[in-house]
Amino acid sequence: MMWLGFFLLGLKALHIEQVFALVGNSVGGGIAWEMIALAPNLFSHLIAVATDWKSSDWIIANSLIQESILQNSANPLHDARLHAMLCYRSPQSFKMKFERSFNLEKLPLRNVETWLLYHGEKLEKRFTLSAYKLMNQLVKTIDIAEGRTSFESVMKDVQTEIHIIGTNSDLYFVPEENRQTYAVLQKMGKKATYHEINSIHGHDAFLIEYQQLDRILRTII
Repeated sequence: MMWLGFFLLGLKALHIEQVFALVGNSVGGGIAWEMIALAPNLFSHLIAVATDWKSSDWIIANSLIQESILQNSANPLHDARLHAMLCYRSPQSFKMKFERSFNLEKLPLRNVETWLLYHGEKLEKRFTLSAYKLMNQLVKTIDIAEGRTSFESVMKDVQTEIHIIGTNSDLYFVPEENRQTYAVLQKMGKKATYHEINSIHGHDAFLIEYQQLDRILRTII
């Protein structure tokens, strides 16, 4: 992600010497982690929501499935989105939302099926194939320790106060990874906080549980 240096050059061109808060969620949060690694003194706060400084084995595996769908499907965007939606929600979320109900207007399909098909069709209208492939590659390759000694060696020089916000039911950027990162930062004596959204809605909870997120952000800033 060395191309992120262009963003930093833009800030320099604007004569911005200090940024109060850098906020990123999901893949954008991975980009935000890389930016504090590249500019360890520029940002006062990092607010990393539903994300991580690295792509876990689970994310890499799901990204490979996405890549295979994108390369081999006759309807790549549509079909990749069907799979991705399973990463963004949770079994409990589906159960609460659909309760195995049928879509009476599209029998014999169930509501969970028509919901997934709707999201596949919706994405086809919003994304190009090349853009989706790029997003998939980005999420697969998040790793601020790549080309460096370790996560700890990167964070040693970072002066940014770090606020990690996870979700207890996130099946994508799982909370256990976030808690481990927070523990490492604490051990290093870094200024860091960890907050967790309580929700059944999985990765997308940060978009759904906006009241919880609002309360957390108010405690931070």
